[in-house]
Amino acid sequence: MSNKKATIYDVAKLANVSLATASRVINQSANVSLDTRNKVLDAIKQLNYHPNITAVELASKKNTNVAIIVPEINYTYVSHVVAGLMEKAKEHGYDCLIFTTKDSKVDISKTFEKVASLRVNGIVVFNDTLEKEEFENLIRFDIPVVSLGVDVKTISSVSWHYKAQIMDLVNKALDRKKDVYFLQVENAGKMQERMLDGIKEAYLENGNVFNNIIEVKDSYKETYKKISEVIESLTDCLIMAVRDSIALAALNAALDANKKVPEDFEFMAMFGTKYSELSRPKLSSFNIDMKGLGRKGMEVLAKIIEGQSKLIVDKLDFEYIKRGSTL
Repeated sequence: MSNKKATIYDVAKLANVSLATASRVINQSANVSLDTRNKVLDAIKQLNYHPNITAVELASKKNTNVAIIVPEINYTYVSHVVAGLMEKAKEHGYDCLIFTTKDSKVDISKTFEKVASLRVNGIVVFNDTLEKEEFENLIRFDIPVVSLGVDVKTISSVSWHYKAQIMDLVNKALDRKKDVYFLQVENAGKMQERMLDGIKEAYLENGNVFNNIIEVKDSYKETYKKISEVIESLTDCLIMAVRDSIALAALNAALDANKKVPEDFEFMAMFGTKYSELSRPKLSSFNIDMKGLGRKGMEVLAKIIEGQSKLIVDKLDFEYIKRGSTL
């Protein structure tokens, strides 16, 4: 028989409850049903579990921590979201613990486990590559969660409706007798998928099937090279991308090939940052306030933590800004 000392993880596993629920029973919280409490107490007895007194004392003290989970902060718009989250958290008296995840499902799962073990008050997730099952894996820890940019029916979220705007832009391009091309980056997330769905639906409404997808790398240099290679095969078109860095690479490749922008080639991006304003011509894009998204997400989380609501679904407004890269 093993002499290994039982942990709270062992208790939670045997009782088939979350770490947070097992912790509440151990700390004699009232917010646990009698049946669940009995299961945890039975597991404690079976395992001869003895909580670390110092750990219990620390756990019983109110903490002010909230967790922010984002992809690796490689993009300007992600840093803007984080800035908004931290700004609003400070207003509510919360301290932020920031975690970054890679694309690996194993890495994401480990991050969720680590966050849950820290007994944070709530979690905000900004990662639109996650699937519904991964969000459900997160909410099993019984901690308030808010998703940014991705709608998940079982948890609170803050996102946008932009399908209609995408379809309108495509329809207007087709009315101008211009075809549409989409620069697709591998594993770019749900927002890219929804943008592409809007383009496809607009084409179907016009009696056509959309197949004009150009696969590009998540790199300005590689995208510039790719568009330079294919630009001569394209005529009179609108080229669309999710991020301005990708759209700008294509725009500059067209200009360097002596193409007329926007008379012949038009360019636009879903996410516009300061770089959209610095290009010549300036890049058309949606005006999505990413810092505002962060502030709103933390505001929603605070309401849930403070018991004002259990489930909040909010949609932000945004507008399309036509600049010099489109007609």
